[in-house]
Amino acid sequence: MTPYLFVYGSLMSGITSPIATYLKTNSRFMGAGWVQGRLYDIGNYPGLIADNATKAKVVGHIFQLRNLEEMLPNLDHYECIGPNFPEPHQYRRAIISVKTAHETLSCWAYLYNWDTKGLALIESGNYLQYFRDNQRYQDFVRSLNDFSRNG
Repeated sequence: MTPYLFVYGSLMSGITSPIATYLKTNSRFMGAGWVQGRLYDIGNYPGLIADNATKAKVVGHIFQLRNLEEMLPNLDHYECIGPNFPEPHQYRRAIISVKTAHETLSCWAYLYNWDTKGLALIESGNYLQYFRDNQRYQDFVRSLNDFSRNG
C-alpha cells in the first residue's frame, strides 16, 4: 500500500488548520506534484476530478504518511468517508498517478464523487492561489480553527 498522499485543497502546505497541522506533524512533505484533471469550487473547499484525457492540470502537495493504519481513517473521517456518513460520499479515496519534476508516484487522493454540473471550475487548477483570492475559503478555514479551539 502506497505511503503517499496527494492533497490539492485545505490540507496543502501554506494553509493552517487543525487537520492540516495533524497531517504535517505525522508525515514528511515530499514536494509539489500535479495530476491531469479539473478542480471545482464546491462551496468552502475544492473537489478534484482526475481525468487522464484532459490536458488540464491540478497542482498539489505530496506527503509521505508515517502511519497509514492510523492516519488514513482519521483523514477519511475529515473527508466524511466511512460507515458513519451517508452514501454516496462526497469524496472517495483512490490511488492515482501524480507527476513531480523528477518522477511519477502512486498516491492516495480524495477525489470528488458527486456530479459537477453547476459547479464553478477553478481554471488555474491551483487551490492555493484560489484560496488567497477568495475570502470565503479563508473564512471557512478560520472557522475550522475556531471550532478546534472552542470545540
